[in-house]
Amino acid sequence: MRMLKRAAFGAAFTILSATALTSGVWAADNIAPDLDQPLWYQAPTEKTLELAKIDDLSSTVVSDGQRGEKGVLGSSIQITPEQAEKIKAGKFKAAISLGWLGDDWASEQLNGLKETFASLGIEVVAETNANWDDARQISDLDSIAILKPDLLVSIPLNGQTTATAYKRIAEAGTKVVFIDQAVDGMDPGKDYASIVSSDNLALGMYIADELAKAIGGKGDVAALYFANDFYVTNLRYEGFVARLMAKYPDVKLVAVAGHDDPNKGQEVSQALLARYPNLNGLYGSWSIPAMGAATSAEIAGLSPETFKIVCENFDQIVAANMAKNGFIAGISSQRPYDQGTAEAKIGALALIGETTPPYVVVPPLAVNRANLPASYKTIYRHDLPPEMAAALSN
Repeated sequence: MRMLKRAAFGAAFTILSATALTSGVWAADNIAPDLDQPLWYQAPTEKTLELAKIDDLSSTVVSDGQRGEKGVLGSSIQITPEQAEKIKAGKFKAAISLGWLGDDWASEQLNGLKETFASLGIEVVAETNANWDDARQISDLDSIAILKPDLLVSIPLNGQTTATAYKRIAEAGTKVVFIDQAVDGMDPGKDYASIVSSDNLALGMYIADELAKAIGGKGDVAALYFANDFYVTNLRYEGFVARLMAKYPDVKLVAVAGHDDPNKGQEVSQALLARYPNLNGLYGSWSIPAMGAATSAEIAGLSPETFKIVCENFDQIVAANMAKNGFIAGISSQRPYDQGTAEAKIGALALIGETTPPYVVVPPLAVNRANLPASYKTIYRHDLPPEMAAALSN
């Protein structure tokens, strides 16, 4: 686990600033040095700061895997007709173990997986939803193990507590594809086929772009972060900070606060807004906590004209709020259906003995009100719903 104690953050910040000045990278004068950073936080490296200067990241893989693996674009994963026939002939069985099913990201991920499996003749014998509970996910995995599927695709809620359950499944001969992060003690190519994720550093950078654009490139902002040590959300937060440092000197990150449950977004942001009532904008984590922050902003008497919220995850709730000119001004979207498709393809290839890349990324998509209809069609594969289209035209 990557840990940086808060007491040591001042020293880390000083070192970073000195390194930035000597290497020609702009110093972090717009990041308050006394922020209550999470324990897992690491200040952006010089490499990350250089990547953060690139405007269009659509064809650049920014993130590395947990063990330093180089990312490969998901679009490069293809199955030949001959491989498809071999997969179908295998009559394989797959299980899907998700950490939650309460948002459109999870639903679209599931759709991508199941539709791709169906096209390859792979039977899905189990679908589980742990509902953000480590113990429940362990129980789900134990139940899946009894079925002895050929393939497991799963997102671990906690890389430490669930590790033993995943290891048991892999040791029994089931191929494993991880969504977003692997667990402790399992290695790519040996214990699992691949991790498939969004390019999360780039996703965080696009969040900073949308926030800076929404507030006119200048002002005081805050951020909500997921307090748990979860690799992909760590990267998003670090990418957000790096982009502010590299590109937006007049956007000042003055406050941050953590949550350990997406349903606590309103509670945490309410305390934040009480302490910092003059903020111009907020990175609201993903869709559910961001909508909690929108409720807090409304209760605090703030206006969407002067207070902007950006987030990750292009769910229906934030898309609808954006369409009606609510507090949600920008979204850095994953492509969950495409991610699910890539996971299924990699799993299918692993089943027939093909070597697969250890870390596969799907680039994010920056969404704002101007490109909402086109972005919606890209993510959901159909036109903007009539009610959103009507709100957008007002």
